[in-house]
Amino acid sequence: MKFDTAYYESVIDQHRYERLGLGAIDFALAGMSPDDLRTKWMCHTGAREFAEAVADGRPAIVTTGVGLGGPPHAGTLFQLLRAIKLQQCGLDVQIVLGDLDSYNARRTPLDSVRKLADRYEEFVLALGFDAERGVLRRQEGQTDVLATAFLLSRHLNDEDFHWAEEDLAGLYRNHGVFDDLSYGMKQATLLMAADFVHLLREGRHVLVSLGVDEHKYVALARRGAERWGLPADHLSGIYTKMIPGLGGLPKMSKSIPGSGIDAAMCAEDIRALLRADPDTAPTDDGSALLQMYACLPEVDGREYDRVSAARQAGNQQWHTEREQLIERTLSLFSHWPK
Repeated sequence: MKFDTAYYESVIDQHRYERLGLGAIDFALAGMSPDDLRTKWMCHTGAREFAEAVADGRPAIVTTGVGLGGPPHAGTLFQLLRAIKLQQCGLDVQIVLGDLDSYNARRTPLDSVRKLADRYEEFVLALGFDAERGVLRRQEGQTDVLATAFLLSRHLNDEDFHWAEEDLAGLYRNHGVFDDLSYGMKQATLLMAADFVHLLREGRHVLVSLGVDEHKYVALARRGAERWGLPADHLSGIYTKMIPGLGGLPKMSKSIPGSGIDAAMCAEDIRALLRADPDTAPTDDGSALLQMYACLPEVDGREYDRVSAARQAGNQQWHTEREQLIERTLSLFSHWPK
């Protein structure tokens, strides 16, 4: 599977998602224009209604989460930066560290998960997330959310979990990450859905920010919420493009060795890998470096268009931007506790 323009078109058409920044969008979100939004997200479900709720002053929150399968790779880093950007724009934001997700789905020992969660917490705060204005939490110990997961499970069945497998499941199987959808993986998916639905139960409008390969997780949560009798239309999703992986792989992933760069690598190795990227993809979607650049909080629609044009022209400006991006990435990764 390739996360290219054809894939994005297929996802949008199949699931009737709306495009962001391609003319069909007619709303801003927390001061971000449609052009700004399209630099960091590519499609959504219900984001217009969420934006209206924010504008009307109704209770609203953005939530995202990261898996704890190892040190953060580029995809994880830039997902976190998107959440921080939304917080900087004035939105309430929650970041969930998926410790029980890793414990159940990956069968990681609990002591190891807890130590990794400590490091992730320090990393997120060092990147600029304000825990006093938002929520940075783990799954372990959140008994109220665990109770929501138990109540939600009544409204979901085995077929729902098989339907909701992310689009990269086949790739992960091919690389030996897992063989089938185990009971532990279903439990991890249920708890992820509960992370969303619990906020809905509290009477808020909820916007979930995830990679587009994970779009079915929001649909699963909406399905369960609707069956439960909760206002499922108050649960929205906004989805990011994938950062293409190295070596022809579709995505930088912690689960696939060699697919990308991560915070545990030394600076010289990261520089060498990024400088060696030929960056010959004909479209912006296929450029790992350009997609990384797009996710920086300071990059808006105008800056993205400027750098995209420089890349297409292959001029010195793009080479300069590449070098600056590499050094910026190293600076961000340097916050990871060694």
